[in-house]
Amino acid sequence: MWRKGILAFVSGLLFLYLQVLLMPSLAIGGITPIILLPWLIHTVWKHQQDLSLPIVFLVGLLYDTQLPATFGMHALFFCLLALMINFLRIPFEQESIVAKLIAVASTNLIFSVLSFFGNGLSWGFDSKLYALSAGAFLYNLIFSIIIFAIMQVMSHLRIILVNE
Repeated sequence: MWRKGILAFVSGLLFLYLQVLLMPSLAIGGITPIILLPWLIHTVWKHQQDLSLPIVFLVGLLYDTQLPATFGMHALFFCLLALMINFLRIPFEQESIVAKLIAVASTNLIFSVLSFFGNGLSWGFDSKLYALSAGAFLYNLIFSIIIFAIMQVMSHLRIILVNE
């Protein structure tokens, strides 16, 4: 169990570095895609809650160190999303594609709503915030579906060594 936890945390660090270093170059109109959302869904879907929740919290807290104005907000949001995904996956099969797509869409929607209210309470609700929130939801949804599909394909790959 510790090995799975360490591997999940290391993959979270890898996605965190990709988020901080690579994702700002993919920003469109001031909207930076959040690659940590598909990682969060994949981690919660593959691991039990007692293992995934602390990892998600730590990675969210590490992400918040890059954004001092919102310190703690992403860690809280990621924990709430992890609980929601865990609750959502219970009635479905482990490999249900429909359930995974519902999880991706609902995670992006809830994250966008939470971010909208968090940013609105911090800096005020104005028309620019509405436009950025709607654009961020659509951009993150498309990006999350693509990244999550790639992660699903990669998680089913097997390495077979043949010694001839």
